[in-house]
Amino acid sequence: MKIPQVRTAVFFLGGPETQATNQKANFRMRINSRLLLSSVLCLLVVSGCSTRVKNMVATAETAFFGHQGVELSVEQVADYPYAAAYVGTDKFPQVVAVLDRAEGAQRVYRSGGEEAITTYYGRILTGAGIPGMPLFISHYKADPLACYAAKSLTPPAENCANSWQRYLELGNYGENNHSRWLLTSNFELGSNRSYQHPDGTQLQVTEIIEKGRTDRDTRFENTFYAVDGRIVYAKQWVSPTLGYAVWREMKAFDGDLQ
Repeated sequence: MKIPQVRTAVFFLGGPETQATNQKANFRMRINSRLLLSSVLCLLVVSGCSTRVKNMVATAETAFFGHQGVELSVEQVADYPYAAAYVGTDKFPQVVAVLDRAEGAQRVYRSGGEEAITTYYGRILTGAGIPGMPLFISHYKADPLACYAAKSLTPPAENCANSWQRYLELGNYGENNHSRWLLTSNFELGSNRSYQHPDGTQLQVTEIIEKGRTDRDTRFENTFYAVDGRIVYAKQWVSPTLGYAVWREMKAFDGDLQ
């Protein structure tokens, strides 16, 4: 059966003022969005979906808080009705986040608890409803990761920039409590390796390693796996509060496979 896509209102990156407005609007939408998602999922269950898809109702309601982590079987991933990713941090267990909207290389994912993250080639740019996630990352379109990911499709990557500097904003705009960190990092290609995708596919990926530091002397090392022009795995430092986050493509977005 063809399953309709759940769409809720989301916002793409702008400046800090735009982000403050977005946070307030997202907060007001959380209750209505959750009711919409629950209603559609209930409709799916009574429409004759398979048992595994029925089990997705419970999975889709999983939030970043108050659970022990989620890992679906290959069969469950195959039956999952939406493009989605696994997201977890050093502080919060892994959840399934459903792709809510795609625009260019930006992706907005939502958990069942209506937490949301925006990514750019697998890098987490901003989060809503998850304390400690970035509020804003500047100059994200200059991120060399985009070039390295593209070169995984058409190597070599010698023409990609190997350094990047940007500002990371943390805190809460609505409470006028936020800080700005300067991050500087360098990139290098690692080895080509085999990686098993959550859908069971064995992929040959290109490893991209990013080493950096903040202006407060915090050092970090991020790892990304690229294949066919897209990022399928990203372990990245997001903030001093959360430490590292791991984003993994769980079910690919059709637009990324073309």
